[in-house]
Amino acid sequence: MSPSPDAVTLPPGLAPLEEGDPEQVGPYKVVGRIGSGGMGAVYGALDGQGVCVAVKTVHAGAARRPSFREAFAREVEMLGRADGVSTARLHAADPGAEVPWLAFDYVPGRDLRAHVRAFGPLEGDMLRTFALGAAEGLAALHTAGIAHRDIKPGNVILSPHGPKIVDFGIAVDIGTERSDDASATYGTPGWAAPERYSGAAADPAADVFAWGGLVTLAATGHQPFGTGDAGELARRAREGAHDVDGVPEDLVGLVEEALSVDPDRRPTSEALVGALLPELPEVSAEGTQRQDGGRPVTAAGTLRRMLGDYWSGVDDAGHDPARWAAVLGTASAVGLGAGAAGSGVPGSGAAGSAGAGGGATGTAGTAAAGSGAGGSGAASGGVLSAVATSKTGLAGAGLLTVAGLATVGAVAYDQLRVTPGERISAAADVLEQGQGFTASVERSFTEEHAQEVSDRTGVPVDQVVEGSLIEEEYLYSAGTDTFIVRGEGMGGGTTAVAGHEGDLYVYAEREEEWMSTIEPVEPGPGVSAESVAATLATAPLRMPSEEEAEVVEGEERVYTGPTVLGLLDEGDLVEEEATAWIALDGEEGPVWAEYSAERWDVRVEFDEVDADVPLEDPQVWAEGEPGPGWDVVYAPICGTVVMGYPEEKEWSVQASGWDMDCDRAMDVADVLENPSEHQDRRVFLNGRFSRGTTSVIDGAVACGDSWDGEVAAEEDPDESAVSYPPCRPSSEPTRPHAEDPEYYEAEIEDIALIHFHKQG
Repeated sequence: MSPSPDAVTLPPGLAPLEEGDPEQVGPYKVVGRIGSGGMGAVYGALDGQGVCVAVKTVHAGAARRPSFREAFAREVEMLGRADGVSTARLHAADPGAEVPWLAFDYVPGRDLRAHVRAFGPLEGDMLRTFALGAAEGLAALHTAGIAHRDIKPGNVILSPHGPKIVDFGIAVDIGTERSDDASATYGTPGWAAPERYSGAAADPAADVFAWGGLVTLAATGHQPFGTGDAGELARRAREGAHDVDGVPEDLVGLVEEALSVDPDRRPTSEALVGALLPELPEVSAEGTQRQDGGRPVTAAGTLRRMLGDYWSGVDDAGHDPARWAAVLGTASAVGLGAGAAGSGVPGSGAAGSAGAGGGATGTAGTAAAGSGAGGSGAASGGVLSAVATSKTGLAGAGLLTVAGLATVGAVAYDQLRVTPGERISAAADVLEQGQGFTASVERSFTEEHAQEVSDRTGVPVDQVVEGSLIEEEYLYSAGTDTFIVRGEGMGGGTTAVAGHEGDLYVYAEREEEWMSTIEPVEPGPGVSAESVAATLATAPLRMPSEEEAEVVEGEERVYTGPTVLGLLDEGDLVEEEATAWIALDGEEGPVWAEYSAERWDVRVEFDEVDADVPLEDPQVWAEGEPGPGWDVVYAPICGTVVMGYPEEKEWSVQASGWDMDCDRAMDVADVLENPSEHQDRRVFLNGRFSRGTTSVIDGAVACGDSWDGEVAAEEDPDESAVSYPPCRPSSEPTRPHAEDPEYYEAEIEDIALIHFHKQG
């Protein structure tokens, strides 16, 4: 990218790109990060005309899961159907790509909560226009057959051109039954309608309930259900214990009606629109309402005029399309004005749910970016054209408000649960969809299994249990798509196993001689990057039958029930039926879990939950460990090369370091295999040794060969006298003495990037 983001100050709302982030997604050039979560990231980008868009992608690990691909494809389809003045617009998508993505309008501005905190509550005609815009967005969705289900302040952006509803991550078709709804119990406590807690089918009435909360927060700055844990907020919602003090008299009736505990008493979103529209001109003799100039009056047009007349005091949070172009070195900002008026993800803060996706590949037509006061809106005039424009006298009122609980990352919503099993499953969601977690694991033989061993061996039971004790550590980082088990799960002598960005790595203590070669290991048939993943910790929390889980007597937040426990044991993945005891904290996050199976008793302490867990190549850990360090005994095999002396042999090329992908590994191996073709890429260090040579390739990777004189003396044609120790990171070679032009030195790190294994 030229110039780099470091050379140009990033625009507000965008964070620097991180290692591994794409410079381009589909036809869109990436400018910076908007936000990220357990399932993916959202980027700010420019299209070919310089329009600012938000591009959502899915982490490679999540993309491999069919359920997340299906959810992503559903979100794409939902966005494509949204057709309101106040809803975000889909530009294009490819849910079938290796890394699924979708692009939608970028909304410059702040979410409702941030705006109210910064500038205070909305008043008068501005507040009424907000209430109408939010209702219109819901009516657009409901007319299209969509229930949003996560209406809350963070998903309503106040742009300079009006309020915009974003984030369709858990939207579904209206009427979807719970049995067919993977996200039936997702939502945000304090915003979710009472019926959501009892598993009601997806219904627009729940969105209307949340609308009441939006208007209350906008009008008063406070949360009608106050703050508290998920259970307390659920209780208040079910009992209708809201506080709408401060909502103006002309709106409080609608708000209280929207917040009715009984969904049948709530107005529809279309009825809200009708109630909030100003009085329209008299109907003409032909039966059509017309304004000055003879043009037909539509509700959508009325909303746009209200936005133009009353929507004020809302800035774009420093958004400037020209600054986006500057980051990319774009020659001009032609066409960027449209991007400034766009709608989609907020210009500041996390945006959208970075869910997963999949399904058929499809691209939606690019919509006009401006749909505010002067924007085009839907070509047909949007759903408001069809909404009844007569005033509906709606009595009553109420309101739902912000829960005051932070969501997990950008994508994991606080869960609404009724049964103990659902609460435990929610804790698994928090682990999988948060930023990361760490856990300490201890396991030892059960008394019953230890007795069997004692009967066979004569060793006392207590000694068998003590001798079987294994201590491990689980570490998970969503940002790097990495899960590590630190311990001997892959057998004696192993130190860790990692699933990193879709590849499996196994580590063991290294021999004293750093130039020595290693013997690779072969994991069991059930062990892969997919099994060495966060699900190793979370799957036992998802009990086979949620209905079988129950509260432990006398322990308010401890639950028990049957489950299936998975463990890495001596290089194999084993699963056993077990009984679980699981403790949750006041915010329904996991604290500890105990499992008792036929063979193992296991205790898991969740040390960090939804935490930024920076993970690096485990070889780096070894620098602080006693002993000579760790070796990589299993990693991706990229291909083979033929080299050696006096007899050439075939060597497999293993990409051992996290910073070494297979393309780069084979490129470096080609330099060793065909040195005469790449003389300009190699610099030899310290002359030639009696036992071999070391050279630096491309000024960054140190590789060598080692000469075995005994093998050479035997002249065994089945052996090669030359072996190849691992390639390692190196500094740029320098001459320490100007008078010795053949003598070079370089700093070589003690981390293996590439291993070579002799075949046959």
